[in-house]
Amino acid sequence: MKTIIMLILKEYRLFWSDTVAVAMTFIIPIVLIFIWGLVFGNMGSGSERLHLAFLNCSQSAVPKKIEKVLDSTKTFILIKSFQDEEGRYQKFDTSSIQDYVKKGRVSAALVIPADAYTDTTVGLKLKFYYDPKNDMEIQIIQGVLQQTIMSEVPDIFMQGMQKQALNYLGADSGEAFNREIASTIGKYFRIDPKLLTMAIPPDDSISRQGTENQKTYFQNILQLDKIQLVGKDIANPWATRGVGGWAMMFLLFTLTGSATSLFDEKKSGVVLRILCAPISRADILWSKYAFNVSLGLIQLLILFIAGSLLYRIDILSNFFNLMLVIIASAIACTAFGMFLASISKTTAQASGFGTFLILAMSSIGGAWFPVSFMPDFIQTISKGTIVYWSMDGIQQVLWRGVSTIEILPNLGILCGVALLISLISLWQFKKGHVF
Repeated sequence: MKTIIMLILKEYRLFWSDTVAVAMTFIIPIVLIFIWGLVFGNMGSGSERLHLAFLNCSQSAVPKKIEKVLDSTKTFILIKSFQDEEGRYQKFDTSSIQDYVKKGRVSAALVIPADAYTDTTVGLKLKFYYDPKNDMEIQIIQGVLQQTIMSEVPDIFMQGMQKQALNYLGADSGEAFNREIASTIGKYFRIDPKLLTMAIPPDDSISRQGTENQKTYFQNILQLDKIQLVGKDIANPWATRGVGGWAMMFLLFTLTGSATSLFDEKKSGVVLRILCAPISRADILWSKYAFNVSLGLIQLLILFIAGSLLYRIDILSNFFNLMLVIIASAIACTAFGMFLASISKTTAQASGFGTFLILAMSSIGGAWFPVSFMPDFIQTISKGTIVYWSMDGIQQVLWRGVSTIEILPNLGILCGVALLISLISLWQFKKGHVF
């Protein structure tokens, strides 16, 4: 037994002496759990600070109250103006607010029409324009929006229910029904029934009607007219939205592994044999760089072709711009892999650092869940990742069908990042860390 204990202690000494193994076992999971906890904790808390374009065209007191409620809630950040081509801020109208959503500035917009709520309307009528580039985000926005309105402005729905009763049951039975409901609510919730009743003068709009083609009772209370502005003609929205995230994560793993193969080549003696020929270290690095870029291009093309065949992702209608994003992404990911190889001393170190950085960039860069779910400081950090700009560019091309000019920021940032970290890698390689 003593021998076994000594051997176990020996294993622990070896384990703790390997910093990469320790990091992979404890530090990396803790960091990733922290990131995922921020995302899912933020989703569950209802304090996502979701951006929502907003336009109120009504002068009625009820829509103004709704605007005030949404403006003061911690859940939404209402955007009521936009910056025009001359840099001036303009208030939204019904046309500009739709363009704002179409251009991807926000995922959704809420418009309160002029006739949203009148004395004769049964419920509240709203228009909800949306771009389901992140379907989960849209569902949360809709759910939280309806919950916020129904919980913060309950008097609207009490009045609407009373009007529905008169409309559905007729004047006499409807008024009796309303009195009974008010009495019951007042009894059990200790509210004065007089505050719950409302005198509604009978007119042609509130009279007995047949039940044919009637919507359900509560659906008429809040009428949210949902209008999708982008992606209506896409055959498989789910796959089109997600393909960029999958592609970038696998590309980073592939190119990182390929770049760190320099360690294996050095260990096997391949590098020394190559250096015996009239070949410089710079030639080896450039050949490895060019190979990885070409490998990245081939991998991304095969992934997108597979997506086209399996999920009917349309890659041909905007193929030129897709290729530009693919090339820029492959260059940036290759530079990332070479950077890891340059700052690592062993294959194990490069693999450990690579796994951590790839998973971290994928989680905060939008490959797994929408960036908008994350706290503000994580959203800021995410814009410093390759995954964010690559995925955003791919999504812009496939989902929104943008022009070359519109993806220039993505291309410029990816190529700029690639140039910067390539220069750092070259400087590290000259110090002789790898060969």
